[in-house]
Amino acid sequence: MKLMADKKKVLIVDDDPDLRGGLVILLGQNYEILEAPDGDSGMKILSSAKVNLVLLDVAMPGMSGLEMLKNVREKWPALRVLMLTAQTDLKLAMQALDLGATAYITKPFDFGGLRAEVKRLLDEPSHSKEEQNSEYRPWRVS
Repeated sequence: MKLMADKKKVLIVDDDPDLRGGLVILLGQNYEILEAPDGDSGMKILSSAKVNLVLLDVAMPGMSGLEMLKNVREKWPALRVLMLTAQTDLKLAMQALDLGATAYITKPFDFGGLRAEVKRLLDEPSHSKEEQNSEYRPWRVS
């Protein structure tokens, strides 16, 4: 069994406390879960903790998910962001992906599918300099 320090960290940013709670139950056995009810709180957590993946709601009061995504891309360009939304607008999905979202899932979602997507995003190696300099190195770059 992995110790908490060995677990990858997933930040859930969503204004719906029931959804956050469900995601904590769904993902908490395999990952260390951090929670934020809004974009401002999410940015504060990212400034103080090394997070491996952000699950980010699109529509939130205050800073929207798209605004937070822009801020994340400016400060942590290699951080993976999985957008979650109840909106099925294709233009919104394209906008999120154009802004740098790694993936996009609409609510309500299949919990097994979401768990598999989170695992895929966390297990897939990255070619970013930030991840090359982390402790996990699937290859070396000269």
